[in-house]
Amino acid sequence: MSKAQSWPQPGSFLWLFAHDLRLNWRRLTSMFTAVAAGSLAALVIGGALVVHLIAWTVVGHVAPILHPGAGASYGPLAALITAIVSWMLAQSLFGATRALYDRGDLDLLLGSPLSANRVFAAKAAALAISTFGSVALLTLPLANVGTLIDRPAWLAVYPVLLALALIATSLALALTIGLFGLFGPQRARVYLHVTGTLIGGGFILAAQIVAMLPPSTRAAVHAWIAELSGHNTAGGHTLLSLPIDSLQGDVGAIAALLLLAMAVFAAAVAWLSARFANASLAAVGASASHLGLDTKPIRFRSGLWRCLRAKEWRLLVRDPNMLAQLSLQIVYTVPVAVVLLRSEQLPAVLAIAPTIVVIAAQVAASLAWLTVSGEDAPELIETAPVTAATVDRAKLSAILGPMLTVVTLPLLGLASLSVSAAVVAGLCAAGASASTALLNFWHPMPGNRRGMLRRHAQSKLVALVEHALAMLWAITALFAVIGSSIAVGPLVLVAAILGVCRARHRRVGGVAVVQPGKLSREAVAVSAAN
Repeated sequence: MSKAQSWPQPGSFLWLFAHDLRLNWRRLTSMFTAVAAGSLAALVIGGALVVHLIAWTVVGHVAPILHPGAGASYGPLAALITAIVSWMLAQSLFGATRALYDRGDLDLLLGSPLSANRVFAAKAAALAISTFGSVALLTLPLANVGTLIDRPAWLAVYPVLLALALIATSLALALTIGLFGLFGPQRARVYLHVTGTLIGGGFILAAQIVAMLPPSTRAAVHAWIAELSGHNTAGGHTLLSLPIDSLQGDVGAIAALLLLAMAVFAAAVAWLSARFANASLAAVGASASHLGLDTKPIRFRSGLWRCLRAKEWRLLVRDPNMLAQLSLQIVYTVPVAVVLLRSEQLPAVLAIAPTIVVIAAQVAASLAWLTVSGEDAPELIETAPVTAATVDRAKLSAILGPMLTVVTLPLLGLASLSVSAAVVAGLCAAGASASTALLNFWHPMPGNRRGMLRRHAQSKLVALVEHALAMLWAITALFAVIGSSIAVGPLVLVAAILGVCRARHRRVGGVAVVQPGKLSREAVAVSAAN
């Protein structure tokens, strides 16, 4: 066997690391299964060029933050580093949870004569690279362009991001094992997903909240962040001052930061490898008494609607990944309302009401997709002695409970400002929820429940119609709140869109069918297979 064939040596750390990187790459490219290899390569190259062109226009605005002049505050840079670390920590938490619970090749590797420490070290290193990539996609083009048109110090972004990824991965692995030991194998998964969502979106929301504070309070917060950076105080340094110095091109600070990150990562691997292996075994081998399962007799109740609601709610609660993805949809919609609220010419009710409607439409569409396209037991549902319309109505009722949970608190907050605006927002939210839910009922896009956020990749037309319905209902709410008769216009468009979508849908037995050549070719294929 040649040297090229024997390197890296099978079973070595590099061999395992390359294997995990290959699995991560396959997971990424699985999102483009319908794209040929040549087209995918062209797409990647074209995307890289586009991102660099965008960076060319943005780098001038980022340069004062990354390299502030003499006497300038380092507070914005400290806040930016904190945001990056929080995002990396959230991504690492999701990756560690996936490795622990989704298994993959973990059982095979732990059952082999390989060292558990080596297996865990390779997976941790691959997780750190994946975490690094989640941020590098947007930041490294800025570093490349900044190096060309500004100064060589921009290249420090590369080692700083790598060091922060190693530190964030180490913290995430420790937090994963800690929550697993604290809450047990079953409950830990829920807490891990919720924690990751709060960390990932929490800093974004905190930044938006700070932007809404009075100028004096906002200035105090900025001063506190600047003090944490260690550059506006007399003497002394903080943990944030090391990456800040590194980003200024300080070679000694870069070396110290990399050494610190590698030491933290090595300590985490050495301390957590055995615990991770034990947790992995407990995740699949723990008894019911350790899982905290209810051992009381199960009460069976009749009724189609009651049974379907219970099934859908139980599946939603059991899958923390679904809760995390739904939470992300809500978290990433809130900044839109913040931007509108910051406009001095726009009353608060006109910013909050449309946002509630959009959130309701998005959550309802996701829940409808889960109940129809993500149905885990379609054969059981289709062979039941009930009509498809009855099943649809029962599943719609199952969506109602989570929807009320999501919109009740925002509507109460809006009612404290204007009761009439809250009523209008509630009615429009109900209409938007029904519209997007019916669209997903009429034109299903079958897929795995875990791919909820990627469901629109199957049919861009259905995705476009879904977003259009949400926006039309939000516009209706906006004009209705101000008492304008223009609100009737968007409602007419909604009715027309739903009429067209309903006309291109029919049922054969209990199976959703789309007329050939219509909205979704994937739905036609699945219906034909059924």
